[in-house]
Amino acid sequence: MSDTLERLQASLADRYRVERELGAGGMATVFLAQDLKHGREVAIKVLHPELGASIGSERFDREIRLAAKLQHPHILGLFDSGSADGLLYYVMPFVRGESLRDRLDRESQLPVEDAVHIALEVADALGYAHEQGVVHRDIKPENILLAGGHCLVADFGIARAATEAGEKLTQTGMAIGTPLYMSPEQSMGEHVGPTADIYSLGCVLYEMLVGTPPFTGANARAIMARHAMTPVSGLQEVRASVPDEVEEAVLAALAKVPADRPQTAKAFCEIMGTPMGTTATRRANVRITSARHPTNARMTVEEFEAMKAAEAPTPLWRRPWALVAAAVLVVAGGFGAWQLTAGRSRPAVGAGLDPHNIAVLYFEDQSPDHDLGYIAEGLTEGLISALGSVPGLSVVSRGGVEPYQRSSIARDSIARALRVGTLVMGSVEPERDSLRVTVRILDDGGIELGKATFVKSGSDLIALSDTLSQ
Repeated sequence: MSDTLERLQASLADRYRVERELGAGGMATVFLAQDLKHGREVAIKVLHPELGASIGSERFDREIRLAAKLQHPHILGLFDSGSADGLLYYVMPFVRGESLRDRLDRESQLPVEDAVHIALEVADALGYAHEQGVVHRDIKPENILLAGGHCLVADFGIARAATEAGEKLTQTGMAIGTPLYMSPEQSMGEHVGPTADIYSLGCVLYEMLVGTPPFTGANARAIMARHAMTPVSGLQEVRASVPDEVEEAVLAALAKVPADRPQTAKAFCEIMGTPMGTTATRRANVRITSARHPTNARMTVEEFEAMKAAEAPTPLWRRPWALVAAAVLVVAGGFGAWQLTAGRSRPAVGAGLDPHNIAVLYFEDQSPDHDLGYIAEGLTEGLISALGSVPGLSVVSRGGVEPYQRSSIARDSIARALRVGTLVMGSVEPERDSLRVTVRILDDGGIELGKATFVKSGSDLIALSDTLSQ
């Protein structure tokens, strides 16, 4: 028997008969109990001691009171809360069903009708909560419970309390959760509003339809970088049966900039063509395999705090999509200049491959402690996606260049293996509170055709890249 279970049983014996542990997550452990007064089964969620100590009972009570005011058919209610032998807990209805995570683990993809139905009910709950001034901050499949053909959203209020306690939690190294469903602004510690929840819901709906979250990676930082930098792939590229309006709603929700997303849950539902509170009627039968890089990567609060870098001037990684845009301009400008001069000066080396076939090799992290890998990786993948949309260019996919990441193979050999006439390489290194990015363009023989270096230091990055590309 665990120490927490024993302490609960002893402290709450007059009100609850605590029976057994149901499960544990990054922030809390859940126990099944009997409410002795009302004769009903309940779930008691107990915050991990280090989290409870960091939040404090006063902040915990304040957030629980806010959450307890939310009365909605698709929000899991709160019965009780308090402190038991120093453990902060709250009591919820015990739901006989499963979480959305359980179903996704079993089925991978859901029928379109089911996925949209769940998304509409979650959106309905979020819309109501947002009207009450409450942002969830932790929408993910684990917090969406399924029972009786409907869903319930759990854990309103707790994520904000944990975020506010971040400075104290840093000292414990405690994990605050996976960034798979976290908006770019939330992962960077910026202001979080209702559109952050809409972004997270977009991630969840994407996974229900495609079978994997929109952005995955080897670790938490890589995932966060992709959320901030990499354009999301269209759902119909991997599941053609997804209706146009559903794909449009998901892509709108996953906009990098909060102002570019649907501003309300109602607006998100309207893009899908289905008002909140109704059931979609479309169904699909197509299934695909799961992604190559699923991950359960978690991030400690210490890592999270290190990412925030809130001091002025604003560091570059707080606006990584601007970095991608600048790099695209630099590369596009360099490629255009090469086209103008290639007929006169291109050396007769290499395989003579088409220069319009391009491979963007993974940028190098040249920081002393090698802690900018997530920026280098996200920049590379964002550049691959951005150049892939340029008419007339054929760009090797991320999967195609991944085998050559951190490889010592000669550049001309890589070009021949990938059958490309142009290679794009780069590096990222810190410079005070900015980043120095170097972009190089090589031909299929490994000969450098152009090089540009730029630093974000408060001036306009796009203007700087325009100058370099000339």
